[in-house]
Amino acid sequence: MDPYNDVEDEIRSPDEVKREQLTKDTRCAFQKEMDEALYLSFQEQQKINSDYEEKIIKLYAEEASLRRDKFKDLLLDVNKLSKFDKELKEIYEIIEPIIDTYCCQYIEIYEIDEVTYDKIFRILYSIRTNKNNIELLKELIIKE
Repeated sequence: MDPYNDVEDEIRSPDEVKREQLTKDTRCAFQKEMDEALYLSFQEQQKINSDYEEKIIKLYAEEASLRRDKFKDLLLDVNKLSKFDKELKEIYEIIEPIIDTYCCQYIEIYEIDEVTYDKIFRILYSIRTNKNNIELLKELIIKE
């Protein structure tokens, strides 16, 4: 006896085909008009909601793009140099997720302890990059 053929015995037969007919619409004209008005109102509200959602998504994407552009050069410079400098790699591993969460609009500022703050900016000021980018980072990362 083959265990794989037993499965075929367990399959049930298909259900009977049923024919159904819709009942005649017995609503009065007022009820039909009210249902039509509610349906149109619902469709209009859905359009308003979808337009609003698209607007919000577009604004979010624009803001995220602007924020990424602010820090793109700094992250690129630090990432390139982090391949050669252990301390800079540690700094990159600290600031990259902070900048990423800022760009995703999860945070506006990030508080960090004074020792880490001083270390981050001491090392960043020692590399060749646009100092304005470092100043932008100072607005994002603050001391506790």
